[in-house]
Amino acid sequence: RSIQRSGVIGSAGFMRIGNYEVVRSLATGGMGEVLLARQSGPGGFARAVVVKRLLPHLAKEPAFVQMFLNEARVVSRLSHPNVAQIYELGESGDTLFIAMEFVHGRSLQLINKTLAVRGRALGPPLAMRIVIETLKGLEHAHSLSIDGKPAPVVHRDMSPDNILVGFNGAVRVIDFGIARAADSISTTRTGTLKGKFSYMAPERFDEARAKELDARIDVFAMGVVAYECLAGHRPFRGSSDAALVGAILNGTAPIL
Repeated sequence: RSIQRSGVIGSAGFMRIGNYEVVRSLATGGMGEVLLARQSGPGGFARAVVVKRLLPHLAKEPAFVQMFLNEARVVSRLSHPNVAQIYELGESGDTLFIAMEFVHGRSLQLINKTLAVRGRALGPPLAMRIVIETLKGLEHAHSLSIDGKPAPVVHRDMSPDNILVGFNGAVRVIDFGIARAADSISTTRTGTLKGKFSYMAPERFDEARAKELDARIDVFAMGVVAYECLAGHRPFRGSSDAALVGAILNGTAPIL
């Protein structure tokens, strides 16, 4: 069945975006659509890829275009087994797209959710392996240098949603969409807090310290991820966003 969205419909009835034949939609977020696609070439070459496309109505918004370009630019600098790789930044029709590595597996978020329904949690050995592999990818981003000059990349949105675990055991960090390199222009408007509250370090809620944020906020987030994997729930909880933020600021996490 063809997918009738903006793009070029190929002879087989599938939509094409650039050199990629769309197989199906994987997810749609506030900023873009994530598609599973196939890249084909001479001699029977074929591989699965993920195409992340900026939603058409946002392609006319400079702030969102800049954020999308920032993700491509940042991740293109990273080359590490624990960071999902970008193959291409392209333009199709009236919008931009990124073609990137496809990880045949599940997000850590889905794994945790599935186990929770069954009253279980990841065992310590597997949980720590996933966390350690993720930290290796983040360490590479945090220690990035360009032309001999430090150019660290802080993810800024680490959570189980952005950790993929392959069926073959591979672990990849994804979605540097709101990451900010030390030498880049921030695409976050003043007063807009991005990321997921439950995984945010206390300093994320202090506007006066916004320019001081560094790799430690990713490390804090991974501490929350590790806790959740082991305990089956997040350390900081509240009946409302305000209560949740209060718990984080007060450090009232129960001891495992």
